[in-house]
Amino acid sequence: MKRKMLLPSAFLTVMLLCQAPPMSRADEKESQKPDQAPEVQNEAKDKEDDADKEQEPDADSPDQLSPEEFKERMKKKEAADKATVAKMMKVFSSLEGEWTGQEELKFEDASTPPLQWKDQWKGVYTMGSKYFEMTGKTAGEDMNSEYKWICTYDVEAQRYRAWYFGDNAINQYVGMLSEDGKHVVWRTRSRVTGAESEFTMQAEGNRLKCRGTDTLPNGDLFSTQTSEYTRKRVDL
Repeated sequence: MKRKMLLPSAFLTVMLLCQAPPMSRADEKESQKPDQAPEVQNEAKDKEDDADKEQEPDADSPDQLSPEEFKERMKKKEAADKATVAKMMKVFSSLEGEWTGQEELKFEDASTPPLQWKDQWKGVYTMGSKYFEMTGKTAGEDMNSEYKWICTYDVEAQRYRAWYFGDNAINQYVGMLSEDGKHVVWRTRSRVTGAESEFTMQAEGNRLKCRGTDTLPNGDLFSTQTSEYTRKRVDL
């Protein structure tokens, strides 16, 4: 596809060059002028030297390292990334366990009745706490579904990432740590409609409150979603 898109541009360039007027005598004389003054030549030489210096390979670049040095560097980077992920993933510890509650979706359009449904899910760390997964199901009029969330921290992008998998939808979210560092603010944008969604999950002990909004491309609020959950007691 990309190659096909570039062809017209290249063809147009060739056509323009073929149609260019022949060089005039004035142009020929201009091209036959003597070389530039020594000062100008020295200045150009300095610029070339500077360019060569900028292109000199970095002694610490992967291409300049021995296999053993490169392996050791990658090992240190992996250890540092692992430590960062472990630190940033602690924010989900308050969501561990089994939760049950109810959600409500209200629309800004007063003529559209709100939707309500029950929801229960379980939050657990997986793969050595690199991921946090939430698996649940909803029950309500036209709202019966099963779903799974997978959350993690992207070290390179310095952002949280989440993937939602439902029996009727798939979505991706990007998150940032809240100012108080106690929860993640999740956001996503529809590639089809341009609408944006944002939501948070804040737990205090065995209570959990969630709030989300859907905003139209023009900035108008479309809907607001609220939910409250209670952590299930574990009988020992």
